[in-house]
Amino acid sequence: MDTLKGMLKSYEAWVASNPDVVGDFETTAKWVSYFIAGRISSSNVVSELVYTLSNMLVFYNDRIIDRARNAKENSVLRLQSKLCYRLKVTLTTLEYSEVFIEISARRLFGQTGKWLVIALIQVFKAAGRLFILRHSTSDIITSPPIASLNRRALGKQRKGAGAEVSPANDDANLMQSQHSITFQLKRSGRIIRKVEGAPPIQYRDFKLHVENTEAAKTQIPRELLTAEYLYISKPLIHLAAMSLFGHRSWKQYMVALSMDLYSIHLYRQRRHLMSKQQKLELSRRCINLMYFLVRSPFYENYTQSRLERLLDLLARTVPLAKMVAGPLKDNIPQWQSTYFYLWST
Repeated sequence: MDTLKGMLKSYEAWVASNPDVVGDFETTAKWVSYFIAGRISSSNVVSELVYTLSNMLVFYNDRIIDRARNAKENSVLRLQSKLCYRLKVTLTTLEYSEVFIEISARRLFGQTGKWLVIALIQVFKAAGRLFILRHSTSDIITSPPIASLNRRALGKQRKGAGAEVSPANDDANLMQSQHSITFQLKRSGRIIRKVEGAPPIQYRDFKLHVENTEAAKTQIPRELLTAEYLYISKPLIHLAAMSLFGHRSWKQYMVALSMDLYSIHLYRQRRHLMSKQQKLELSRRCINLMYFLVRSPFYENYTQSRLERLLDLLARTVPLAKMVAGPLKDNIPQWQSTYFYLWST
């Protein structure tokens, strides 16, 4: 056991000091899952398992790098309760593995078992998101709840400041970050500055410290709660519509599309109340509306024939494109039959 702990600590130290090399290894692991697909029996399960494990490895390495660098972009996470943070970790892990869980459930229990597992996952995700929204400083629920670190940006920062920062300065900065000049009220979540944290009177502006101002902004206004509640409940309502009307019905399709559009509309009506994080996440949700082009029944009626003709054209006219277009065309039916590929959020 001591040997295993020592190996784990050595690995964490290596990851923290070599994030670029780690990133290359993670990318290779993801590409392996694409090459496995279609080449061995039960390739869907195996390739998805490899892809899931690679995502989990990226997530674990991100946490190591984040702790080592004391990254400022995750300072809001540190202000939250341990329960909320652990719940975010659990939801992120679930989002990375939900496709593999669905495929495995379908093989083991058939279609009935598959849809039961999907319903349980979506109920847990909705309950977890509601809890995080009510009991943390998060003003909007991202997908996944803990985003991947921007390794390239972190690498540039490390190269720019690496030679100038001494170990003594690192220790001093760590001690300073641990000695917070504010505290958070448990019920309201409001950030209050301590008396001893006040600067000299001639420099006082009666505002929170810059780092904690972002945390204070994450208290979601009541006007935006309806939009976020609607977005969180959409997967459950859509699942109910699918069970009533069928997964190829236009009714279930329009229910999901209407809820997404109305949630975005509510946010845009009160854009002046939104934080920077909310605006970024809203932009991502707008882009995700493109998924409706490949969701049933729109895909079968409009997108499928056009997409297949485009892939055939690329395979015939563009050199080496056949290596990508062929497997892509072969895998589309598998993606279409997997719920979490298209309806995860």
